[in-house]
Amino acid sequence: MPTPSSSHSGSEPEIYDVVVVGFGGAGACAALEASARGAKVLLLDHYEGGGATEQSGGIVYLGGGSSQQRAAGYDDDSEQMYRYLRYEVADAVDDATLRSYCEGSLDDLAFLEQLGVPFPARGEAPKTSYPADDVTLYFSGNELCPPYRDGARTAPRGHRVLGRGLTGNVLFDHLRRGVEATDVEVRRRCEARRLITDETGRVVGLVVRSLPDDAGLMRRHRILAQIASLAIMFAPPLGRWAKARLEALEQQHGRESEIRARGGVILCAGGFVFNRRMVREHAPIFERAMPLGSVGDDGSGIEMGRAVGGAVRRMDRCAAWRFINPPVALTHGVLVDPEGERIGNEELYGATLGSLIAYEHGGRARLIIDERIKRRILRELWDSRKINFQSVTALLSLTFNRDKARTPEILARLCGMPRGTLQRSLDEYNEIARQGLEDPLGKSAGALHPLDTPPYYAIICDLNSRWFPAPTFTQGGLVVDGASGEVRREDGTGIPGLYAAGRNAVGIASESYVSGLSIGDCVFAGRRAGRHASTAAAT
Repeated sequence: MPTPSSSHSGSEPEIYDVVVVGFGGAGACAALEASARGAKVLLLDHYEGGGATEQSGGIVYLGGGSSQQRAAGYDDDSEQMYRYLRYEVADAVDDATLRSYCEGSLDDLAFLEQLGVPFPARGEAPKTSYPADDVTLYFSGNELCPPYRDGARTAPRGHRVLGRGLTGNVLFDHLRRGVEATDVEVRRRCEARRLITDETGRVVGLVVRSLPDDAGLMRRHRILAQIASLAIMFAPPLGRWAKARLEALEQQHGRESEIRARGGVILCAGGFVFNRRMVREHAPIFERAMPLGSVGDDGSGIEMGRAVGGAVRRMDRCAAWRFINPPVALTHGVLVDPEGERIGNEELYGATLGSLIAYEHGGRARLIIDERIKRRILRELWDSRKINFQSVTALLSLTFNRDKARTPEILARLCGMPRGTLQRSLDEYNEIARQGLEDPLGKSAGALHPLDTPPYYAIICDLNSRWFPAPTFTQGGLVVDGASGEVRREDGTGIPGLYAAGRNAVGIASESYVSGLSIGDCVFAGRRAGRHASTAAAT
């Protein structure tokens, strides 16, 4: 763990009002807000910038009555948004913070639109795991499922940046250009090493390690970082090799210097999913799941905050995407645990199912379908004629990632389930479907179909499944004050001069996750920290 420093030898330190660590979604929003309030801002990034925001689907969870919602015919307000999110957020943040997020949602949307981020109103709002290229609003969570729909007026709040495919790159490009149009100084290939505190414990700056301004060196660093970013998720050995080469390059050529911050340092350096030691320590059940994020999600920002006394919470929380649709026909199956007992409503949002599997069933689950559902799945894939990662994983699961048997009893034996449990679960489910009864777990009538056409299949939905990966990112981090974003100690007192936002901090998306909630929190919490740090610099 890095240690704090009270001084650093070398040349005279540079001085700024606000220093932001991490040029991703939260860091860009923090820098823009601080700069707009007159602060002299330095924004630095260990690599090229972009972070997980650039790699994302470009979804921002916003509501309260946006033009996009009105065009689609939905009457939403901040109170309804709050009531829904109270189910999702639980006690990750207090009521005042959640209300502030909801009440400021339209302002955050306007902030992004003023930067040119395209959210044109399209007049439609489907329910899907990820919408088509021309859709900019959709139901991105559990809004249509009980009990989430019971306490609030239903409305879609997943605002998708317009563009082809995953549009996180479009979102970040507008953030980047917005930063470049200001007086914010951006410094890439600059690693934050440790924080500097004064005799009172206030954070007054940090020590960084930068590469010299050499074109060849910077090109090597950029190429290695690109290799690491791509390989670290899909080819971990290659990713680790690239990371090791980057570290060797930085050790050989990097030079340390000291930077001072009058108003504060804002940590926006991402989560820790690519720090496997931290994952083993805090969230071991996710160690073998597929990590999702950027090369900078190494926990360094969290560790720097801890080194000066910052408290951490929810470090065991991770979002694991266990989407079982599309194809939609997969939701007609029955999701069961290793004992053969039904887990929950198969139509729930993928990360909600992932949490149920992880925290209540040891990371293991099977989706039971019959031959009739299999045929529907194949027909749906053929009719869509659209090849994407979801259709590919569905085909792989049907081919390589399942057990098959003529009867549920034989299938249960193949899966190592106790005798009779799976048969009982299917009998109860089939009775509900045949009689048109209300599903006690909330599944819609349109998705209730008896499983009675052999053979039967048990698709492996374990979080560490080789053929059906569960992309995972961390949700815990530094504890911050809900009104300012200032990092707190274990005793609840604040650490003056230190702020955190995004996946560096406990925030709106630190309990449960729906699409867009993490980036929505980046905008909200980043702007909050930038606002308060710039105010501190002016006093």
